[in-house]
Amino acid sequence: MANVIGLCKNSSTENSIKASNGLTDVLIDVLLLSGSALAESDDEKEFVVWLAEREQNVRGIGNVDFSIDEMPWTKSNFQSEKCFMIQIIESAEKRLEWDKLGYTPNEELIIYILDRFKRLVMLMTEDKIREDERERWLKGAEAEDPVNCGFPRCRKCNSLLSCFGCKICGEYKQGYNLYT
Repeated sequence: MANVIGLCKNSSTENSIKASNGLTDVLIDVLLLSGSALAESDDEKEFVVWLAEREQNVRGIGNVDFSIDEMPWTKSNFQSEKCFMIQIIESAEKRLEWDKLGYTPNEELIIYILDRFKRLVMLMTEDKIREDERERWLKGAEAEDPVNCGFPRCRKCNSLLSCFGCKICGEYKQGYNLYT
């Protein structure tokens, strides 16, 4: 199985990335670490938490397909959000916080997919924003979810937590049926 990350839902092949489950997992890990280190505003933290929720260990292997236009973009802050996403990617390419990974990723593969991911983010334009996706995501969050309680961080690795717990350390909230 594999995951597909596209610019928009049903994107053409040239505007999407097909990645193995393992490579997708590493991509999300390095973006989560980089984003957690850089995020300052609530908007920035929302992007990082949203990425952290693409958690195969909870959602199931091969079940984290997404498109760039599904991310929590806002028309009012689009340019700064896009700059932040590019900054996250470029910092991940520079291996920011990789020392917190419990493994050594294949650098050639992850740098390649980070570059492809950056190209998709760069193609994102304000007219593609689906603010209903952001609203749906936030409405679906429970009261104790990180987006509703100040964006807590992991005590061990300092990454932003998702509604499932810490993706980096693998410490999940009680009650989640892990697939691994």
